[in-house]
Amino acid sequence: MPLFAITGTDGPDGLAKRPSVRPRHLEHLRPISQAGRVVVAGPLFADDGKTPRGSLIVLEAASLEEARALAARDPYVVEGVFASVDVRPFAKVFPEA
Repeated sequence: MPLFAITGTDGPDGLAKRPSVRPRHLEHLRPISQAGRVVVAGPLFADDGKTPRGSLIVLEAASLEEARALAARDPYVVEGVFASVDVRPFAKVFPEA
């Protein structure tokens, strides 16, 4: 199954909204992860290494359209944590299998 990188960039209120939306965001990803389709996921930080500024999710999806639909349903998107989301095909090169 092809891989896709989803990058979400927080909006101006993203930091304030994250704590209350995070449980729903994780519940959105949990079944995808339990199906073995999440390669890696986590927050992206500001230069201080502590302040969340977005998220990166690399996952398997049947198509770009499916990956975009998964991203569009993410509570971080729906609830306005992210100001923008980019979904792109991705190729894993390292570590080598």
